[in-house]
Amino acid sequence: MLSSISLRHMRVFVAVADHGNFTAAAEALGVTPSGLTATIRQFEDVAGASLFDRTTRHVSLSSTGARFLPIARRLIGDFEEALGDLDALSKGIGGTIRIAAAPSVLTRILPGVIRAFVAEHPDARLRLDERNAGEVHEAVARNEADFGIAGEWQDLPDIAFSPLFSDRFGVLCRADHPFALRTAIAWSELADHAFVGLGPESGTRAMMAGRGHWAAGATGAGEAEKMRGSDGASGAGGVEMELSPSVRHAAALGRREAQKALRTAAAADRAMDRVGKLAREGRARQQDRGGKATGGQGNAIRDLVAQLRPIVETSNTITLAAMVSEGVGITVLPELAARGGDLAVPGELAFVPLIEPIRKRPIGIITRQSRSLSPIARIFLAMVIEQAPKMDLPAAIEWG
Repeated sequence: MLSSISLRHMRVFVAVADHGNFTAAAEALGVTPSGLTATIRQFEDVAGASLFDRTTRHVSLSSTGARFLPIARRLIGDFEEALGDLDALSKGIGGTIRIAAAPSVLTRILPGVIRAFVAEHPDARLRLDERNAGEVHEAVARNEADFGIAGEWQDLPDIAFSPLFSDRFGVLCRADHPFALRTAIAWSELADHAFVGLGPESGTRAMMAGRGHWAAGATGAGEAEKMRGSDGASGAGGVEMELSPSVRHAAALGRREAQKALRTAAAADRAMDRVGKLAREGRARQQDRGGKATGGQGNAIRDLVAQLRPIVETSNTITLAAMVSEGVGITVLPELAARGGDLAVPGELAFVPLIEPIRKRPIGIITRQSRSLSPIARIFLAMVIEQAPKMDLPAAIEWG
């Protein structure tokens, strides 16, 4: 039966293939030629095919053996790596750390931490996978990554989200676009411009659509109270906040970051309601005067996603920047993705913050609640939390 094939058979097979001679292979493995020959015959009997073509002077791979050789090498390599990881993990000094993260995190946040980490832990290895927010959460849920760093996505069973930092949304446009001369742009002004954007699978698009958790950073408590009606409801009819259960759960447990997120998201919802209310009132006044509702606030963010229908959608920010550079349209990105990804090149592309309201993309650490991190992964994650806020980044980042 094929189940009787062991790692010993694989090693003998690869040794004979490498040396082209049974005697040399036996010497390299430290076994007798007769024992090695018996192992190969047993392998071939179980496989039901000849692995080598033999002559009196030479041994060469058969067609079946040639096809199986790279598979055998990979199996041996995977096994040896797993044993090395097991030994290192048991000692807490090494092993492989698998990290799934958003592109801007991989290019700007992690490299500096990794440089310091590998200097202290040379036996550790890291596997970095670039994925969008939804893919990061799913990779952690499927145990394809030890942990992830990305925006919050839909709530998944057993997945915990711990806020790390947030950055504001803004417009990325050509340097010769009228927006490039501005210091800030209102969301309502985007409706009259050609737009290119990330697809619905991206965390950026999801937050623009009001899915999952997002926070606003400009509306203070005093202004929020002015926007609130006398009964405490939001000024335009009470839009329901869409915050994920993980954030609400963290707030109920007393997490200050989550409680702040709830307060700022509530203020942002009320700000958006107020803008929508002003826009509706403006259209009504225009129509009463026999006028016609036109651009600006008249097209304010009643339904942001409906207004910003991309001419081009892509899953890659580099492609998105190329579309903007060619004048296909403007786009909306978080600041770290635009500035940190070297997309906003002076003289070519410009990044201008969006206001009314200010929206921020929360980036956090994604882990499985039912699975503890390895010792080496915990060490690396602790270094990320400690060192990342000290970095000199090209974007305005709010940590915590």
